[in-house]
Amino acid sequence: MSDVRKMAREAKRGDDAEEVRVLVVSHCILNLSTRWWQEGRPLEKNRGPVSPVVEFLSARKIGAVQLPCPEFTFLGNPRPPATKDQYESLPGFQRHCESLARESVRNLKTLVTRTVKPKIRVLAVVGIERSPSCGVACVPRTVDGEIRYVGEKGFFLGVLERELEKLGLSVPFVGVDLHRPDDFCKKLDELLG
Repeated sequence: MSDVRKMAREAKRGDDAEEVRVLVVSHCILNLSTRWWQEGRPLEKNRGPVSPVVEFLSARKIGAVQLPCPEFTFLGNPRPPATKDQYESLPGFQRHCESLARESVRNLKTLVTRTVKPKIRVLAVVGIERSPSCGVACVPRTVDGEIRYVGEKGFFLGVLERELEKLGLSVPFVGVDLHRPDDFCKKLDELLG
């Protein structure tokens, strides 16, 4: 009889007991070496992962699915910083982002649909604020001849969002500010309850 009660308790817990949570993260969260870099810029900002985010995920047993870096895979390093406008007008970059986004979404769909037990739940896509490609709500634009940060999605994440929608996948997008990664962790902790 105790086995039956145990099975009943597990069934009542439902999907939560059989669920694994993951975040889909911009490439540089786990590998800063792909961020823009050029001669004379300190290399320290391009080493390792964004440690507070990785420690946060590890402490809460949340997995990470790494997106490709569209800027690095298209231009490599060294490369100068650029605005969203510059990437939008860069020949071939849109096609490159579309290809990366389609492949990423196919992989995510496979990850979610092919796992029966434990079920994988994608909590959010995490972008990098102030990135022309991976910003969630803040990207650099040229406005009146000056570089300004405006409230819009980065080029690659915009394409990724459209590809997710085509396949019926609804995932929230959350931005991390690399100057204040602890703020992101606190915000995410509040969202997770």
